[in-house]
Amino acid sequence: MNQQLNKNKIEIIGLMSGTSLDGLDIAHVSFNYESKQIDFVLKNYETVPYSTSILNQLNNYLALSVPEMLMLDKEIGSFYADRVNDFIEKFKIDKSIINAIASHGQTIFHQPQNGFTYQIGCGSTLAFKTGIDVINDFRTLDVIAGGQGAPLVPIGDFNLFRAEANAFLNIGGFTNISLRKIKKS
Repeated sequence: MNQQLNKNKIEIIGLMSGTSLDGLDIAHVSFNYESKQIDFVLKNYETVPYSTSILNQLNNYLALSVPEMLMLDKEIGSFYADRVNDFIEKFKIDKSIINAIASHGQTIFHQPQNGFTYQIGCGSTLAFKTGIDVINDFRTLDVIAGGQGAPLVPIGDFNLFRAEANAFLNIGGFTNISLRKIKKS
C-alpha cells in the first residue's frame, strides 16, 4: 500500500499518450511543496511504443463496436499497467513511495464545443494491476465547466515554470496556449 501522504512532497508516475500515437510516455516525478514555488525533480522517464494490435485498433477506432471499444479500454489499461510495472522494475523504484499514477489515457473523441470528451485506458484496471492509486479522467470536468479539456496545462505551466515566462505554447495534436495576466504598475 502507498505511504502516508506527506503534505510537502509527493511522488507521481505520470502517463501520457498523445494523438500522434507514438507511444506511452512514462515519467516518475517528485514534487516538493515546502516553499511558495513548487519544486520538482524528473527522476526517470521513457517512451514505450504501443503494440501493433493496439495501434491498429486505435487507428481504426471509428470502426469498432461499443463492446470492442470497451474491450480496447480495458486492453489499454492493462497495457499501461504492464508498462508501469516494467518501468518500476527497470528503474528500481520502491513502489511504496509512489503516491499515485496520473494517467491521461488515450483520447478517442474530443469535441469540447459539443460538451464531451472521451479517453480510454481503464484507470481501474491500471490501479488493480499495479497496486497503486490512480488519478485519471482529467478532461471531462473541464469540458463540462466550459473549458477546452486541458485543465492541467496552465496549472503546470504557471506553477512549475512561472519564473521562466509569462506565456507558454504547447504544440502537439492539440495546441495549448497559456497566458498570465500581468499587473500594470
